[in-house]
Amino acid sequence: MKVKLTWKDILIILLDIVAVNISYLGALYARFYGVAYGTVFEEYLSAFWHFAPFYTVLCLAIFAYFKLYNGMWQFAGMHDLNRIIFASISTCAVQVIGTLLFVKRMPIAYYVIGASTQFSFICLIRLGYRIVRMEKAKIIRHNSPAENVMIIGRDSNAKRVMEYLENANDRNLRPVCILDAQCTEGGRYMNGIPVVGGTDNIEYCIEKYRVRNIYIADPLLDNDLRKNLEEICEERYIVLKDYAGYLMYLDEEDGLLQIVRKPTTMKVQGSNKRIIPFSPPDIGRKEIGEVVEALRSGWITTGPRTKLLERRLAAYIETGRTDIDTEKDPEKWSSRVVCLNSATAAEELNLRILGVGPGDEVIVPAYTYTASASAAIHCGAKVVFVDIQKDGDKTTHCPEMDYDALEKAITAKTKAIIPVDLGGIVCDYDRIFDIVERKKSLFTPVESDGSPLGDLSSRIQKAMGRVAVVSDCAHSLGASRVIGGRKKYCGAIADFTSFSFHAVKNFTTAEGGASAWLPLKGVDNAEIYKMFQLLSLHGQNKDALAKTKVGAWEYDIIGPWYKCNMTDIMAAIGLRQLDRYLGLLQRREQMMKKYDAVCDELGISHMVHHTGSMDSSNHLYLIRIPGINEETRNLIIQKMAERGVATNVHYKPLPMMTAYGRDCSAYPNAYDYYHNLITLPFHTLLSNEDVDYICETLKKVVREAKGC
Repeated sequence: MKVKLTWKDILIILLDIVAVNISYLGALYARFYGVAYGTVFEEYLSAFWHFAPFYTVLCLAIFAYFKLYNGMWQFAGMHDLNRIIFASISTCAVQVIGTLLFVKRMPIAYYVIGASTQFSFICLIRLGYRIVRMEKAKIIRHNSPAENVMIIGRDSNAKRVMEYLENANDRNLRPVCILDAQCTEGGRYMNGIPVVGGTDNIEYCIEKYRVRNIYIADPLLDNDLRKNLEEICEERYIVLKDYAGYLMYLDEEDGLLQIVRKPTTMKVQGSNKRIIPFSPPDIGRKEIGEVVEALRSGWITTGPRTKLLERRLAAYIETGRTDIDTEKDPEKWSSRVVCLNSATAAEELNLRILGVGPGDEVIVPAYTYTASASAAIHCGAKVVFVDIQKDGDKTTHCPEMDYDALEKAITAKTKAIIPVDLGGIVCDYDRIFDIVERKKSLFTPVESDGSPLGDLSSRIQKAMGRVAVVSDCAHSLGASRVIGGRKKYCGAIADFTSFSFHAVKNFTTAEGGASAWLPLKGVDNAEIYKMFQLLSLHGQNKDALAKTKVGAWEYDIIGPWYKCNMTDIMAAIGLRQLDRYLGLLQRREQMMKKYDAVCDELGISHMVHHTGSMDSSNHLYLIRIPGINEETRNLIIQKMAERGVATNVHYKPLPMMTAYGRDCSAYPNAYDYYHNLITLPFHTLLSNEDVDYICETLKKVVREAKGC
């Protein structure tokens, strides 16, 4: 990166030049104060002027070496003071040794007074700069204390976020540490801020530096760590801002210090730069209007909008249509879908209603997001990972489970299999159901423990008589596959299904999710629905809507359960999203054709979202670049970001994560799939021109990385 001197830098340097000379000149005059300035004084003064030019140059070099011009002491603290102390000691040594060797020995008072005065001047210059230029409003006029910020990033990305904070005058923000997730080494400093290595130190840094804000500036930060940060920040009431996807770093000299919420072209240092975030939510006026109406209605928790969204989702799952008037026959569409606050909650409640618990095993693909496995762990079950097929499914290239390995993994303890429709591509459920049917002789249903939940779980397991198929459809709302010769939509395929409506999904309620299930002989849908309501609302047998009826205040607590219901504010977004969802899916398919063409041109493997028997929800666009290693993949991600295109990686195999043992050796296909994978931005705020720009950028960056 080129060194750029601003007028502020030059001013500080000039003040330093004056300070180092006045300090020792003043010390010389102070030594002879009250004594006649005779020949001796003249000799000392001549020696001072002879040595002063050399000393001045050496001082500036030493100040630069100790980074006294990096940040100008903008975030004052002990580290800044230490650098000034070390620089002052070094210059004092230069003064003593230099005068002794090249001019003459000076009075002791000259060295002592000069060094002390110089140190004071250097500190005052930087503190003055802080007060006058950068902290004036905060120190003089701002009554609130500064908020400490931890930056997660490295090198130029972290520096640019620091620059952003320097210029953000609306809030009193002070960087106190930098966490480098890509390196485990510590003991370094950047602009006087300590750099801590490794993600294991996040909570340590929060405690030590009293962090109130965390800014992410690392485009290579994996999704599991981001999710962990969200949970930590929510628990500790810390503000979390992710600049890796929205704050683009365009090249080594230009930093765009602005949050970008949709693709745009912006002027940076006189040049137009295109900025494409990875996955912003597509929220329109209708969604905003419906949320406003929900707020005005006075009913903002689970209520009529949530119930309506459940019925409309049930109709969509069965028919693939979003225009069915479910209020003409509400009984038909009720008690078939339950909306909750996340897909993770939906999957956990699916397993709990199935009776999965301690001593049971749940089979999960090694290539997925943590929620697929953590829900089973929450229930007390053991997760059994299964590797994926080599290079993914032969037709779709999707990282589906190795079904031969799946069949071998089923034991007498297996209670559920969690297939993952990654990226919106529907798994081979014909094969999965065939496997569980062949293995049903190993299955023993759980007996009731006498509780309402235990009784329901026992009856469900006995009705199935085999291992349950619990589909993770977080990505695949609206996807379909021909099953048993008939087209079925996700939610109507597996025994139980969980959906995600997170902000990055095709269909969003900001946060949120839903569960769906197939009808079971001898078990009423309404009974299953009621159990979902109990599990998601503290075990309370009446929700707030039911308690509004006259005289219906009294309720019972059936079990000490959970709180994970959807609110009407969230449902309001979903209702209007569903109105235009088919159009959103069509738009994704149009963009996909351009991606397919450029990947085929470059010889890049990509997932196939549509076949003769399957239609994906077109959620993610995963590519795998042949002939590169993990390091080159990360370089491509960085270079794409420098050109304004945010990318991602879906996913890092779970066995590589700390929570799951950090050992992927038993799952070689999962690691092989991950090591050269990149996820391209793929959302409905992209224009045709944006897609063209992404394609051209991908061509250039891949060819550069491969030396073509």
